[in-house]
Amino acid sequence: MRLCILCTMEMSKDKSEFRMLLQKEFVERCRKNSSYSLRAFARSLGVEASPLSAMLRGKRPITKKMRERLGLALGMKLEELNERASHQRRKNDGYQQITLDTYAIISDWYHYAILELIRAVDFKPDCKYLAKTLGISQTEVRIAVERLQRVGLLKIKPDGSWVDTSKNARATNINGNLTSKAARNLQRQVLEMSIRALEEVPVDLRSHTSMTMAVNPEDLDEAREIIKNFRRDLCNFFERNKKPTRVYHLGVSLYPVTANSNKEIKMRRMK
Repeated sequence: MRLCILCTMEMSKDKSEFRMLLQKEFVERCRKNSSYSLRAFARSLGVEASPLSAMLRGKRPITKKMRERLGLALGMKLEELNERASHQRRKNDGYQQITLDTYAIISDWYHYAILELIRAVDFKPDCKYLAKTLGISQTEVRIAVERLQRVGLLKIKPDGSWVDTSKNARATNINGNLTSKAARNLQRQVLEMSIRALEEVPVDLRSHTSMTMAVNPEDLDEAREIIKNFRRDLCNFFERNKKPTRVYHLGVSLYPVTANSNKEIKMRRMK
């Protein structure tokens, strides 16, 4: 089996901030438009798709002239580009990049999906397979795989096999505000995908249920603990089967719908 080039080669050593900025911009555009392609991104930047792909993957260096050309196409100013380049030389690359990578992993659902797919009996360590299975672009897959490798959640062996190392990964110290924002982005994606599944997935392959109830807010902490235990119990139930074939999302929402609750929320935000 012929694997995609990123999956069979050593992870890129190019950790330039501008390359990560390009990756982030492409992923953001894909998030807003699921049909957005690398060719469309290249056209917007005024370059060919092939060299842009190589730059995104760290296989081609981004020269000062190319950085300025691409930066201007993204709406940046020369002063900002020069300041970023100067900052890149001064800052601690390792910690900063792990922080941004961890934020992105928390923020985009398909990072977790890639790790879970490794357990599937028909898994193929191939970017084209992953893109088709998850409904995202191959470039998004390549960026996600590189990111998972960088933070130590995924290991690609010399023989091309993939290993999910997330259980042994070290916790990374990230800014709490970044984490909460990333978590909100992830939950928003999960909810949007749930709505799409409600319309597109046959009822025998999904479960959408809800319940409305009167509660006392004093019981919410205990309720959250019950929900957490339920999620873990359900995960343990599915993991008993050693031959999984698909990856599913489980989203649990508990939120107020009454007017007095909304007033309380506004008061808390003002504090």
